[in-house]
Amino acid sequence: MRVVIVGNGPASASAIEAFRKVDQDSDIIVLSDEEFPTYAPNCMENVIRGDISEEALFYKGGFRFYEKYKVDFRPKKEVVGIDNKRKVVIVRGGEEIPYDKCLLAAGAYAFVPPIPGVELGGVTTAKNLYDAKKIRDWVLSGRVKSVVIVGAGPIGIEDAETLRHMGLEVHVVEFFDRVLPRMLDKFMADKYMKPLEEGGIHFYLNHQVVAIHGEDQWVEAVEIRPNGTDRSKFIKADMVILSTGVRPRTNLVADTDIKLHINEATGRVVGGILVNEYQQTSDPDVYAAGDICSGLDAWGNHRWIALFPPAQQAGAIAGFNMAGLKVKNPGLVDYNAVKTRIATAGSGGTFEDSESSYSFEWEGKLVKVFLKDGSVCGYQFVGLGKNKGLNPRNRFLRSQTIKSWSEKLLLDRGLGLEASGVLFHHFIRFRERKLEEKVVRAIRLGMLRALSNPALEIPIF
Repeated sequence: MRVVIVGNGPASASAIEAFRKVDQDSDIIVLSDEEFPTYAPNCMENVIRGDISEEALFYKGGFRFYEKYKVDFRPKKEVVGIDNKRKVVIVRGGEEIPYDKCLLAAGAYAFVPPIPGVELGGVTTAKNLYDAKKIRDWVLSGRVKSVVIVGAGPIGIEDAETLRHMGLEVHVVEFFDRVLPRMLDKFMADKYMKPLEEGGIHFYLNHQVVAIHGEDQWVEAVEIRPNGTDRSKFIKADMVILSTGVRPRTNLVADTDIKLHINEATGRVVGGILVNEYQQTSDPDVYAAGDICSGLDAWGNHRWIALFPPAQQAGAIAGFNMAGLKVKNPGLVDYNAVKTRIATAGSGGTFEDSESSYSFEWEGKLVKVFLKDGSVCGYQFVGLGKNKGLNPRNRFLRSQTIKSWSEKLLLDRGLGLEASGVLFHHFIRFRERKLEEKVVRAIRLGMLRALSNPALEIPIF
């Protein structure tokens, strides 16, 4: 059997590992439009700062990963589409690669809004490793003193803190009335934004960028306006980062009968390629995982969730099933956290349609749990960063590999992705557990891991 995987991110890597646990003999071909081995897509701000090792960035072991799992890795091969009737993947230039099973794991691309001036030098997105290296080179060249970041989502906020830390004047323009609009409500977002403002980052909420101006083909200023007005303000800028969201690469199936995630009431596309609980598309020999597709969440609803953890989870499910097993995805894990050091924030689930919420403080951190129909539907947390020593009794830190990793990454201040994942698993994946007083006490004591698995009650800190 020949398996062709389009894409080389977390979903692809997890699929390869899962597939090889079942099938050691079939051919695996991986096509990537980049030249790099699998890397951590959530560490681009670390690349900009220059504080991440090659081992941590290329977290699967670099090119050795493909040797270990007997993968024919083909970099710089941009896939432009598939023909699922003839069972071929089409590469730019016309090359066609036949498959028996195909996994579409090409992720999402950075959305570039139609703003006049986006073609100027110094204007970039910040989605991939090419972008991160380019931004770092511009900053280190000394040419960039002031930067405007368009969009206050997780990538925009992390880049804002990073570039402020590197000595730049940083301005963030956000269309909505708050930062992290898809992660936090207004109250929590304002709590989170305040220490970032005190750290020197300038925010323009309820504003939109109407034009980017420059001379000699390089950006010089960004023109913004408050929403609903025609009063322009100009911000001097030597660099502009467009952090205005991502879109799934559904163009790969544009000429096929493979179904997309469509709102049946409006007929509008609202997500990526539609997959079932086995990560199969409407063509049973074509699978999809990661940011390219809309999968089933913890409630059994189709949602497009463009995050690292669900990409890994869905990739593993696809890998097992392409190898002949029948493994269901138990529901995509929907949790996130921003890796900022001045302040920290995270969330999981949904909060827009909640009926009530419950808030409490824990060691200077505000935790908010949202309820609907008597059950937890989401949570958020915000807090100031703190230095905490690692707990040597925690068994997750005993191996040399984890110790080495922790020395590099776990010395961050604040409550991060680890805690957000645990909160998710307790509040959402285990929704039958009600928000009892003993649960609140456990959170306040910092026993976050114990909430997810009682056998691991020694906290990580």
